[in-house]
Amino acid sequence: MKAVHFGAGKIGRGFIADLLHDTGYEITFVDVNEKLNEELNKYHNYYLYVIEEDYKRKEIDKVSALSPITQKDDVTQAIVDADLVTTAVLADNFPKIAANVAAGLKTRLNAGKEKVNVIPCENALFCGDMLKAEVVKTGIITEEEIDQIATIPNTAVDRMVFGTDRDGRDGIEIGKDYELAIEVDKLKDSSNLPIKGAEYTDNLQKYLERKLYTINCGHAWSGYMAHLMGYDIIQDYFASEENVEMTRNVMLEVAGLLEKKHGFTHQEMVDYIDFALNRFLTPGVVDTVARISRAPIRKLGHEDRLVGPAYQCEEKGLDNSELLKGIAAAFLFDV
Repeated sequence: MKAVHFGAGKIGRGFIADLLHDTGYEITFVDVNEKLNEELNKYHNYYLYVIEEDYKRKEIDKVSALSPITQKDDVTQAIVDADLVTTAVLADNFPKIAANVAAGLKTRLNAGKEKVNVIPCENALFCGDMLKAEVVKTGIITEEEIDQIATIPNTAVDRMVFGTDRDGRDGIEIGKDYELAIEVDKLKDSSNLPIKGAEYTDNLQKYLERKLYTINCGHAWSGYMAHLMGYDIIQDYFASEENVEMTRNVMLEVAGLLEKKHGFTHQEMVDYIDFALNRFLTPGVVDTVARISRAPIRKLGHEDRLVGPAYQCEEKGLDNSELLKGIAAAFLFDV
């Protein structure tokens, strides 16, 4: 099986390609980084290092790379021949890859090839709809033609990844836990799941809200509280077990909401909170309170990570006292 993956950055190689490799795909990366492309084409492999397993090394092999700028025709042909197309480029960069995707799909359609799943794996709400819109904007292929040759589901993604340089090679340190949720009803065949280790759902909204209202909420809440407590580095805040429990408690308030609203079991939410806290407590990671807490006006939006769950808890008669403390702390954030 062959996969074409746009974006050979940390998420691309450290998360999506890791799952593609374990599913059995040969992977062709499409990336503008010529130095990295050279290395991938020289060795046809790279290494991941699993943080929680004492940085145990994992080889990702059967890889190659193409430039979307200097090898456009090769990228087009790779899409024609692919069994799967994926992206991890940041959704803001969709306009930069849209012409490549459009040309590949149009040529594939003209060649009479079968429909292909195009799965964008981006940290953006409804990234599949966004990518499709950008591909249509190119004028190379119409929306009707796209629907004939491709399906582009929305996804929710989450994994901790860090760049590292070991043995003179560009490597990536990865967290053991991850989440990739894919809209199953938008796949070309919902009985033939394209990526092992992904979660398939007909209700993506609940996964998007679980991440935003648990991980993003817990992180921001901790940042605003840490600022009031005089911390500059968030890891210093989390070094206190008492502070960890405060953050756990606010996420448990959110858990009550998501259990009632979306039907997650309490154990599923407790496990997810442990997953989130494990990220915050990863050794060797240093992050500033100022960075985590930036853009407070956006984060106090009506449907965003703090006010969103607090308001919905209020509506459903659920406790939101810890959430309200975080909102108050956000109003006092001043650097």
